[in-house]
Amino acid sequence: MGMFKERLKGFTGTAPIFPLPNVVFYPKTFFPLHIFEPRYRQMVADAENGEKMICMALLKPGYEEDYEGAPPIHTIGTLGYMEFKNDRSDETSDILLVGVTKVKISEVESNHDYRIADLDPISESIGEEDTELLKEKVFRGFERMSAQSGILQIPKQFRDVIDFEMAVNFLASHLPIEGEEKQKMLELDDVSLRAKILVQFMESGIGMEEMGLFGSIAPGDPRLN
Repeated sequence: MGMFKERLKGFTGTAPIFPLPNVVFYPKTFFPLHIFEPRYRQMVADAENGEKMICMALLKPGYEEDYEGAPPIHTIGTLGYMEFKNDRSDETSDILLVGVTKVKISEVESNHDYRIADLDPISESIGEEDTELLKEKVFRGFERMSAQSGILQIPKQFRDVIDFEMAVNFLASHLPIEGEEKQKMLELDDVSLRAKILVQFMESGIGMEEMGLFGSIAPGDPRLN
């Protein structure tokens, strides 16, 4: 999928941050948003006139105390390219972000009502796995879970055309789990490992913390704190 790399060409390395609670955006996925807060309407307008880049970040627990200000965010997020923007008559907008790359977020001083960061792309590896087999396991687990809970169904035509990385990240983004757990999956740099965790989670039906998955993957790894 060269479109993701293509969108990153010429990127200056700085973009606005759009922090949200319980929302984790993954690379190689698509994310529709309705923009209504004045500061974020301005952010979207500025992005449209600039590089069309917006970085999605997950707010840390306790954000409610300072939501109007600059509450703490997780410093690993995903840079999105604004592929589509539709302005409504009430001055709100609908946009579609394309997840271009995972990034390390280093917030810088902003002269705007919204936050800005320097962003360092983080590459993700794919282990020495049979990715087609792992992709099939992920889809099978998701289908079983969908049948039980009535969540999203995946058309076969869609399954056939997306690659391994897109499949894993798409399904991870749609799991009915807490944002903090999705964030920990995002912070893993091995897509195959993310896929294995997805399969274990969907087969067990319990939370990832209860399974002890993250503690056993990388004990002491500061990215997973």
